[in-house]
Amino acid sequence: MLSKDNTQTYTLAKLQMYDECPQKYKLCYIDRVHIVENIQKLNASKTGTNIHNIVNFYLKGMDVSKLVNALSPREKILWHNFKNSEIKNLNYIASEYAFNLRIDEYWLTGRIDALFETGDDYIILDWKTGESFSPENVKFQTTFYLFCMYEILKAKKYLKEPKQLSLYYMDLYANSLVKIHFDDDLYIKYKTQILDIINKINNSANFFCNKTDKCKQCKYYRACPYL
Repeated sequence: MLSKDNTQTYTLAKLQMYDECPQKYKLCYIDRVHIVENIQKLNASKTGTNIHNIVNFYLKGMDVSKLVNALSPREKILWHNFKNSEIKNLNYIASEYAFNLRIDEYWLTGRIDALFETGDDYIILDWKTGESFSPENVKFQTTFYLFCMYEILKAKKYLKEPKQLSLYYMDLYANSLVKIHFDDDLYIKYKTQILDIINKINNSANFFCNKTDKCKQCKYYRACPYL
């Protein structure tokens, strides 16, 4: 996709999918194969949307009591875990924060769940509502969020060093918090990784399948020519 000044724009979803599997990326974004999600995944997506919406309204100071009453029993547990988390000790900055960042001749776009501060440090928070969250499954999301938000906050003069930024994954189902820290070495590593994926997308002639043990869980499994 091209922006108004003819630079290419890349979303987290596109880069993350290519990093996961080039063939999956091709089927989705080049061949535009449409696959209907099963009912279980649709329900999980609905739960995630409900919790994200209510958390966003709550953080912005809105009365969410009626929304809470309308939640399902499972969603109420997730909401309870959020309300009783470490978040109450942090200073709220923004939620559902959409960003655009230019890196070389490309634009990166995304949206974080929320941004908080504590002292001179800043924390990106991301809520997870599924039953099988693992930091290993969101490695590229970690890369993308920390790199982009560091560049944005540095440009705004909110911080000076990568170590002032962290990313917390709040697993509301397991009622746990996974803290991921940032530093100068990771900044260089993440920037290189993002540009490397963009270059591979632009120069790839063959979008091979990575063929992992997760292939059968991919919604494009039956459409993949490599399986």
